[in-house]
Amino acid sequence: MRFAGIKELKHKTMDILKESEKGDIIITAYGKPAAILHHITEDDLADYLVENDPAFKGKIEEAYAEYNSVGGITADAMIKKLKRRNGAKKV
Repeated sequence: MRFAGIKELKHKTMDILKESEKGDIIITAYGKPAAILHHITEDDLADYLVENDPAFKGKIEEAYAEYNSVGGITADAMIKKLKRRNGAKKV
């Protein structure tokens, strides 16, 4: 892991981005940590967006709260319900 200042980031952006493929880079402002540059792939981006979307997190929390208050059904019961709904199509 290495450190890079804001000025270095401004002047050597592409070089620092390429370096981030090898490991995280801590970006500093006035000698203090300000951000971490972490390399991600296109596949990682989808996961990152889902994991960090406040609306998605809210929906998961609501569903979990409903599950805790009302309860849920077993996987077998869900499969039977889906089969009935889809006219006995295989799931």
